[in-house]
Amino acid sequence: MTDGMTVPWFSGRSSKDGLCTLYCFPHSGSSAGEYIRLLQPLRTRLAIRVLQLPGRGIRLDEPELLDMKSLAAAVADGHDFAAPYAFLGHSLGALTAYEVTSQLLDRGAPAPVSLIVSGSPAPHLPYLRGAARHLPDCDLAALLGEQYSPLSRELAGEREVLHLSLQAFRADLTILETRALSSVPTPPWPVSITALRGEDDYVPEAHACQWSAHTVQFAHRQVPGGHFPFRDDAASYCAAVDAIVAEAMHDYLEGQG
Repeated sequence: MTDGMTVPWFSGRSSKDGLCTLYCFPHSGSSAGEYIRLLQPLRTRLAIRVLQLPGRGIRLDEPELLDMKSLAAAVADGHDFAAPYAFLGHSLGALTAYEVTSQLLDRGAPAPVSLIVSGSPAPHLPYLRGAARHLPDCDLAALLGEQYSPLSRELAGEREVLHLSLQAFRADLTILETRALSSVPTPPWPVSITALRGEDDYVPEAHACQWSAHTVQFAHRQVPGGHFPFRDDAASYCAAVDAIVAEAMHDYLEGQG
């Protein structure tokens, strides 16, 4: 909360003048700012909005949500998704975007024209890495340095600051490591799903392609880079997202005609 007002779930502004809104769901431990900067080149064609989770950023004073179903329900309850819009999620964000989509479909709300998922196996498959949410701060920080990017010496050397900085990441890991596997929908969803995979991602291509079980319209695309392709080659990642949304919007507008 800020000054007694409810903080919105998404930063940025909704679409106007017929533009598609691209809702972004960040990966574990990330912030809205990283995705706003990443997708800046697309703002002339898309309205960009990024999920702001409790317990971080301007929502730092709010308690974290530690359960995927509760998180997805809270997002679906707390925001009005007006067509046309698309979802983009990476790693934890891909699974969150999927669960929010499931909630919206169950409620008969307007569905996204496209669900773009990167850095994640299909939601009916298990988490690929071992449990880490209960590791001591120093061990968790070391793991982050190996799997993501090293923490600064200043941050790693300040015990209290390190503990606070890892709090949001622990919450995200709890969601990932304790979530119930999603069942494959029957019939498959009418929502287009694209698995956008970094060529060198530790998530196997076969696991990414199993997103196809959840939709009647699936595509698999690869871009340069590893688990974080947008850090390795932001231009290629953004270009792929731009093209996927453009194709989905073309189909959407044809259907409206």
